[in-house]
Amino acid sequence: MTGEIIAILAVLTFVVSNVLFRRTENHTSPSFINFFRTGIGTITFIAITVVLGIFTQIFLLPWTLWVILFLSFLFGQVIGDTAYFKAQKELGTTIALAISMTFPLFTFILSLIFLDEVFDYKVFISIALIGAGIVIIGKNKINAESKNLNSLDSSVKDRKLSSYVSFKSIAYALIASLGWAIGLVIIAYATNQIDQILTTGGISSIISNTIRFPFALLILLLMVWRENRVANSSQYLHSFRKPSHTWLILLIGSIIGTSLGAYLYTEAARTAGPIVLSLLASASPLFSLPLTYWFNNERITKYGLLGVLLTILGVIIILV
Repeated sequence: MTGEIIAILAVLTFVVSNVLFRRTENHTSPSFINFFRTGIGTITFIAITVVLGIFTQIFLLPWTLWVILFLSFLFGQVIGDTAYFKAQKELGTTIALAISMTFPLFTFILSLIFLDEVFDYKVFISIALIGAGIVIIGKNKINAESKNLNSLDSSVKDRKLSSYVSFKSIAYALIASLGWAIGLVIIAYATNQIDQILTTGGISSIISNTIRFPFALLILLLMVWRENRVANSSQYLHSFRKPSHTWLILLIGSIIGTSLGAYLYTEAARTAGPIVLSLLASASPLFSLPLTYWFNNERITKYGLLGVLLTILGVIIILV
C-alpha cells in the first residue's frame, strides 16, 4: 500500500505542476517549460546527493546502466513531457491528460514482455473503467469546443485548419502516452538494478535521477537554443526575457512537479511497479478537473462527473 500512496502523491504533483505551467504558455514554449523544470531538477538532485554524501556512488554503476537511465529520461521526459506540453497548449489540461493517459495499455504490454509481470485480471478491469472515464471526459470537452467553433462565423479554411491543429495535438498526446510507457518500464528496471548493485534501498531513486537529469538538460538546452535561433527577437515565447510572475510560476511548478514529483515518480515505479503507477496516473483527470475549474474556470458537466466516477472506481479496484 505504501507504493500506491507514493504513486498517488506523484500523480498529484504532476497535475498541480501542469496546471501551473498552463498559466505560463503565453510567454513560454513547451520545450522551454521542460528545459526549465529539468534544470531545477538537476540542481535539486545533485544537491541532495552531495548533502547525503552519496554523490560518488553514481560512478560505481556500470556504463550500461547509465545508458539505460539516459534512455528512460529520453523517452519519458524529453519526448513524453515535451509532446504532452505541446498537446496541452492546444487542447487544454484535461483533454491532453485524457488522451495521453491511455499509456497504461502500453505499459501493461511492455511490462509483460520485458519485466515478466504477473497477469492479474483486475488490471484489465481497471484499464477498462479508467479508460472509459477519461474517454468520456475528453469527448465531452471536444464536443464543447466543437459547439463553440460552430457558433462562430468561420470559413471552411479556418475549420480545416482547426481540424488539422486538433489532429496534430492529439498525435502529440499519443506520442506522450507511448513515451511515458517506455520510460516508465525502463526506469522501473533501472532502479531495481541500482538496488541490487548498491543495496541502497529507497535512495536508488535519488541516484537514478542524479544521473538522468543532466543528460536530459543538455538535450533540452539544444532544443531551446534552436527555438531561439529561428524565433523573432521580440518574441517572449522563445526568448529568456519573460515577466517576473512567469518565472515565479515556472519555479513553483518545477519544485512541485520535478524536484518533488520526479523523486515520487521513480520511487513509485520501484515500489508499486510500472503497471500500478500508470493506472493511478490515469486518474489525473480526476484531479485536474477541480484544479482547472479553480484556475481556469472550467466547469464540470454531468458527463464529466460520470467520467470522474468511473475513474475513481478504476482506481479503487487496483488498490483493493
